[in-house]
Amino acid sequence: MSEDKNQEMLEQLQAAEEKEAQKASGKVSRKKKEKHVKNSDGHVLTEAEIKRQAAFDEKEKKLLAQGYKREDILISIVTANFVGILLTLPFIAAVAAGYILRNGLPNIGEIMRTNPVLYFAGLFGIILGTIPLVILHEKIHGWFWSIGAENGSKDIEFGFQKENLTPYCTCASPLSKPIYILGSMMPMTILGIVLGIVSIFIGNFVVMCIAALQIMGGAGDILISCMLLFRKNKGKDVILLDHPTKIGLVAFEREKENK
Repeated sequence: MSEDKNQEMLEQLQAAEEKEAQKASGKVSRKKKEKHVKNSDGHVLTEAEIKRQAAFDEKEKKLLAQGYKREDILISIVTANFVGILLTLPFIAAVAAGYILRNGLPNIGEIMRTNPVLYFAGLFGIILGTIPLVILHEKIHGWFWSIGAENGSKDIEFGFQKENLTPYCTCASPLSKPIYILGSMMPMTILGIVLGIVSIFIGNFVVMCIAALQIMGGAGDILISCMLLFRKNKGKDVILLDHPTKIGLVAFEREKENK
């Protein structure tokens, strides 16, 4: 009987130890989950961003080993929303001026007073028309960047940034300066400028407003493109990579080899 009791007590002790070990491992795993990875701006990285950072680091090592030097070309949200929007104003003004010269300016106050249903229908149309175009904006980035990407569309990644409530598009492979600028500017060109020209000829004020918002939505794109255009890199090989966790990109440059 004593041996049976000893065996039973031993089994109970082992079971208790296993439970304690499970609790300890659970605490460790919870602590690991609580440890968030952040970039230098304090932004908590998502799993997708952590993977992009690791892939970016590998590409950076190879480029640095080939003699390239790194330079970050980054912008803040404040800069994009202020300086970038200022850069879009001439395009918005041109579309608005063309619309007014051809179709005149609608009396919004009169419409609101005499036909409020039409007014709110137009307002709803602007909101409803803008939402899918925000997504299409990112798709257009991807379509044009994939032209110069090493693996085509396989290098293009789409996502959604919860902090700013905005979708995004990024390219995993290096791009040339012309391709990067082309992919950056085409959403604003197609959905903003071209759509604005269409609104002038069809005389639709709602479409014109949607086009103006799409031009404004390209504020960050036009700012980055201008920064690239005014960079002095004559006589240099330039490779551009999207920054994995911040707004902007990284330029890798080296002197061209004399043949």
